[in-house]
Amino acid sequence: MPKLLVIATPIGNLNDISDRVRDAFSKCDLVACEDTRVTMKLLEHIGIRKPLISCHRHNEEDKAPSIIERMLNEDLTVALCSDAGTPAVSDPGNRLVEAAWDAGIRVEPVSGPSAAMTALSAAGFYAREFAFAGFPPRETKAVGEQLERYRKAGASVIIVYESPHRITEYLEKAASFWPDARVCVSCDLTKMYERLDRGNIRDVIAALKANPNAEKGEYCCVIECPKAESEETESDKTPEEAILAFMLSGMDKRQAVEAAAAKGIGKNAAKKALLRIKALADSL
Repeated sequence: MPKLLVIATPIGNLNDISDRVRDAFSKCDLVACEDTRVTMKLLEHIGIRKPLISCHRHNEEDKAPSIIERMLNEDLTVALCSDAGTPAVSDPGNRLVEAAWDAGIRVEPVSGPSAAMTALSAAGFYAREFAFAGFPPRETKAVGEQLERYRKAGASVIIVYESPHRITEYLEKAASFWPDARVCVSCDLTKMYERLDRGNIRDVIAALKANPNAEKGEYCCVIECPKAESEETESDKTPEEAILAFMLSGMDKRQAVEAAAAKGIGKNAAKKALLRIKALADSL
């Protein structure tokens, strides 16, 4: 009977590979992988040679039917893996898995590392419930819209993957929604130069800006979102009160305006409130 093995592989340190993963690779007939070069190195590390076929985000939709056809015709056991971590979790793989289910092929998960769970376990935040956002949108407006959805949903913890070139910008945007949030930002988990920065979101942003190597590596960010104030309390605040509260928390004027807008105060109203505060300060 054909079988699809969904195999989680190390996220950095190859010594994290389990005996069960070794066994799964040794028994499969074919490996469907995100990048054949990366998987070839992994298999060489554990002394296994298997035929490889690429199955990544750009070709998976086209490749899945032919892989399933081969599995059925040749009674193959196929191992599915991504470059690192668990397939189909912000990585390619879900289309092949879905196609296997549709074809009546047995799907067997072979558990292992996940960057999101590894980062969450090291954060120390209470996370009975959490939201996994994967890779956020690249456009600033879309990022704000996504964060607003989580704020309205009352998310307590959010986990995201982010590029080293955008991590600071992303955190600054998140700080406009949760200025008192705690975060744990991890880079290159399980690798030689693994680094974790944990604390108030503003302090972590400052640490990233001070780190000359911040734009290297792969980031996973865990954000602990403070509970939102009640609607009644928010509605009682004038725009001026909201702006002052954010500035007293350490934000500059631009950040305070963005944070006030994120709390439901119109951006124009927040800007006008800032001008009134400045005029009042100048008159004293």
